[in-house]
Amino acid sequence: MARRAGVGIMGPDTGPTGDAMDAAEVVRGVWEGMEARDWDRVRSLLDDGLVVDWPQTRERIRGGDAYVALNRAYPGDWHIEVVDCFAAGSRAALRAVITDGPAIFLASGFYRVADGRIAEAVELFAEPTEPPYDRSQWAERY
Repeated sequence: MARRAGVGIMGPDTGPTGDAMDAAEVVRGVWEGMEARDWDRVRSLLDDGLVVDWPQTRERIRGGDAYVALNRAYPGDWHIEVVDCFAAGSRAALRAVITDGPAIFLASGFYRVADGRIAEAVELFAEPTEPPYDRSQWAERY
């Protein structure tokens, strides 16, 4: 499969993970481990060759050690609430809310798990905002 530079890393689905933990349990374990600041647990669920893309900042994180170090060093008193996490085969998707004092960030992640560890991910972060124009005739606010 050909890829344009900087456009996605996730290849075709490789099927079931073949592990006792399914892909959703692995992904949820990473996020819950970050909330608990249990960096050993987080690292144990990441493949050594992990590649994570953050499209909004065009950053690519290579390796489980780098991913843990980056998240461990993130400033503030942030907290994570996993809202949804589900899987099909080796693929998982997660939705979470990250708070740091009054700041709120909405996170979505898409993961490929192999041998019980996250091998690839694309993670997106957004701040809640107002609609860009009046769409109230079609959508309600919550």
